[in-house]
Amino acid sequence: MKKGIIKLNDGTDIFYKELGSGKNLFLLHGNGGDSTYFEYNIGTLSRKFHLYMIDFRDHGRSDNARDKLTFDLMASDLKEIFEKLSIKSANILGFSDGANLALLFTIRYPDLVDKLILNAPNIRFSGTRLISKIISIGENIFWNILPFFKRNKRVAALLLKDLKLSKNDLADIDRVVLIIVGSFDLIRLDHVKNISESIDNSRLVIVKKAGHKLARTNPDLFNKLVVDFMEGNN
Repeated sequence: MKKGIIKLNDGTDIFYKELGSGKNLFLLHGNGGDSTYFEYNIGTLSRKFHLYMIDFRDHGRSDNARDKLTFDLMASDLKEIFEKLSIKSANILGFSDGANLALLFTIRYPDLVDKLILNAPNIRFSGTRLISKIISIGENIFWNILPFFKRNKRVAALLLKDLKLSKNDLADIDRVVLIIVGSFDLIRLDHVKNISESIDNSRLVIVKKAGHKLARTNPDLFNKLVVDFMEGNN
């Protein structure tokens, strides 16, 4: 496994890892997480694909040279990472906020994306279940009363923000898309179904009795879904 730091043009250091060989596959973690989220997946996936993992700006071992954090900024970061690593295109797998970032990145920079895998995407705060709303609002209140933890405040604020994407934006996606969600996910199933229905060439897989972190709770199933999709077996 290769590890390193990519220094972005604004001075931000982004931690990244890469391993494996084959088609390029980026793994994008969720809110408040880092690249270790996929620790139960990389063994299987790296035998099939050339994996790239990053810690988002303000996450994990990456820092932030700016006093802001938005999905648009993170999408620009990812584009710059492609350029600095001389990646012409890649498949992208995103979990939760990573799925939201993957969606935005695909719409902003379609020529850089091959296939797209979205695990528990939500483009609207209203698309989350009540318990998730309560947790997200609670996190924001907590970090806002602690003025020294600006990084945590910026990360938590992402949970409340809608992606500025319309149904027409989703309809413009012309890549093959796999969407995975658990039947007990924190994201409402009707919201995920609406996303899937808005993307012409998408397939939705609802995993029964699974929660939000399927890649960690049932990695064998998750890995199989990813490999089958990437290899065109589903």
